[in-house]
Amino acid sequence: MNKIKELLQRLVDLLRTDPKTDILWRVYLVYSIIVVVGLLIVGKIIYIQVKEGDELLKMAEEREIRFRKEMAHRGNVVSKNGTLLATSVPVYSIYFDPMAVKEELFKKDVDKLADSLSRMLKDKSRSQYASYLKKMRSQGRRYVKIANKVTMDKYKRMCNFPIFREGKYRGGFIVERTYVRTLPYGELAARTIGYTLENESDSIYVGLEGAYDDYLKGTEGVQLVRRINNNFWMPIPDPGNADPVNGDDIYTSIDIEIQDVAENALERCLAENKAMQGCVIMMDVKSGFVEVMASLRYNEKKSKYEESYNFALRHNVEPGSTFKAVTMLTLLENDPNLSIDDKLHLGTKDFKMFYGRKLQDSHLVTDENGYTTIRNAFEQSSNIAFATLVDETFKSDPDRFIDLIYSTKINEPLNLDIQGAANPYIKNTKDKFWSKLSLPWMSIGYEVLLTPMQILTYYNAIANDGVMVKPQFVKEIRHNNEVVKTFDTIVINESIASPRTIANLQELLKGVVENGTAKNLKKLGFSVAGKTGTAQISQGGAYNKKNYTATFVGYFPADEPKYSCIIVISDPSAGRYYGSSVSAPVFKELSEKVYATRLGLINEEEEYQADCKSFTKPSMVSYDDFVNYCTQEDISFVDDVDTAEWVKVNITDDVTYINKVDIDENKVPDVKGMNVTDAVCLLESMGWKVTFGGYGKVKTQSVKPNTELKKGSVINLTLSAK
Repeated sequence: MNKIKELLQRLVDLLRTDPKTDILWRVYLVYSIIVVVGLLIVGKIIYIQVKEGDELLKMAEEREIRFRKEMAHRGNVVSKNGTLLATSVPVYSIYFDPMAVKEELFKKDVDKLADSLSRMLKDKSRSQYASYLKKMRSQGRRYVKIANKVTMDKYKRMCNFPIFREGKYRGGFIVERTYVRTLPYGELAARTIGYTLENESDSIYVGLEGAYDDYLKGTEGVQLVRRINNNFWMPIPDPGNADPVNGDDIYTSIDIEIQDVAENALERCLAENKAMQGCVIMMDVKSGFVEVMASLRYNEKKSKYEESYNFALRHNVEPGSTFKAVTMLTLLENDPNLSIDDKLHLGTKDFKMFYGRKLQDSHLVTDENGYTTIRNAFEQSSNIAFATLVDETFKSDPDRFIDLIYSTKINEPLNLDIQGAANPYIKNTKDKFWSKLSLPWMSIGYEVLLTPMQILTYYNAIANDGVMVKPQFVKEIRHNNEVVKTFDTIVINESIASPRTIANLQELLKGVVENGTAKNLKKLGFSVAGKTGTAQISQGGAYNKKNYTATFVGYFPADEPKYSCIIVISDPSAGRYYGSSVSAPVFKELSEKVYATRLGLINEEEEYQADCKSFTKPSMVSYDDFVNYCTQEDISFVDDVDTAEWVKVNITDDVTYINKVDIDENKVPDVKGMNVTDAVCLLESMGWKVTFGGYGKVKTQSVKPNTELKKGSVINLTLSAK
């Protein structure tokens, strides 16, 4: 031992006497310390991972702090009428922290709380709820799920439940609010309104919701939160927090009242004709804004028609005889000397052979000598006439026929805001399927494909004196009710043809209604122009006489067009398949409603005189309308009515009296003499369906006043401008 001490002393003396050795000793000492500390750290890491890892991770999760996304309130979709088509409504997820409740209160009221929850949610019995809540408390659980996405009404009721009424800190009542998208009108225009679906693997954008998602969705906010219990996160202040910016509202051109009429008429038509699917579109002629678009398809599993597929935009059809307006344009543009009153010799048979293939007319259109005019051939929708005209005119130069069609831009995609619209297919001579039959068959609407919207856009251009405008659905975008963007009319083609050609087409389309295949629309009280179309549906590349598409497309009033409209019914199977008998009745019902409630009001307003006599003729008038009218005209009246919606007006000895009209909700009121808008509004608000014919004011009603009538029954009104 002494020898060891002696050697160590010598080493120390040596290090003290040699400076270089002293420095080296210090370096080794520091290095050794670093190595030892490093080994200790590595050892601790290994120990933590092996022995304490799971426990520490759990503690970290329980105390995690992070930024959470705060979803913005999605903007509304609003109709032309100012009503909501789509909106976001709050829903509430309810959680319970039983540990936040004092033991005395919990024991006293837990059974009462269990009873209240059982009565409202109806998913557990009272005893089951009581047992569940007590068990969660005994386990020390602090975030117990009670209900998911309950309505505001239920949430407000739950706020008054025993224990819950004490609030978050003393009653353990925890609420998380989210929003769900809802359509106030249900399935009405549902496919046009659309939806968005976003997930990690894919995103789906449908209809207006998808097209304008960037505006509607707003801007997400961020909130720093700390996990205090399982999945309960408590917001904490932080400079990085940012409030969400709510989305913009889009104001559409959809007229929800007329949309309702259109969908009901379309559904009845499809059901009566046992058709597979169909659509209705109506647009403003001058602006191109679409006011109605309905597509219905039969769901065999549910045994009902529903808006599951946008037939109006996504489905290409062979347009059949509606394409003859395009064909007629090529003939008139090709030959300035061609007259629609020129005579054609077609023979006295209702069929003709073209390059070995038979083409047939539905009926004979020639006289006893085999002659007809171009006008009559168009009005009677002769396939033979137009196939003959086109084949004889363009067979030596078929490219000329195609170029004239393409000049209208009907072959170009419409590039609509709503995604998924099908592109048109109008082949040319370079197409691999072009043949000698292509000219005659294209002339009558076969071997071409167009969507109903594309067909309507073309006819709308004829109504608009040759100006083709783009169909649009949104007129304004607003944020907090302030307009941030407006949408103006977009012109696709300044003129699809010469003024002479357009005038001839307008005359021919009026003739179809006056003298031709759509004579069932002749006696509407206003003028209509349009074209019927019936086309066989190709099944597996071949045609048969069982499957058809029936179409009517036109506009009204014909002399001063305001609206254009198309109805397409696919695959009717109840025995009728012509556009005149299947589709035209829907046009009739829709146009009558629009004319009576929109366009016919001009005539009605002209009848009102400042002496108030026009208010004495109806059985009742709107109280507010009457008061406003008399105020503007400075007319005095005796008002003994405290509150009333409908009143009767009488003039006695030059004194104007108004009396309240008491309406029995179970009996049909007297609506004679009323403005049709008021009459329809009143009757439908009371639960009856209304149909009417003519225009002006109500002349007669199909159900006598004071009759008790089952809700949902139909009341027909006859209108008269006199």
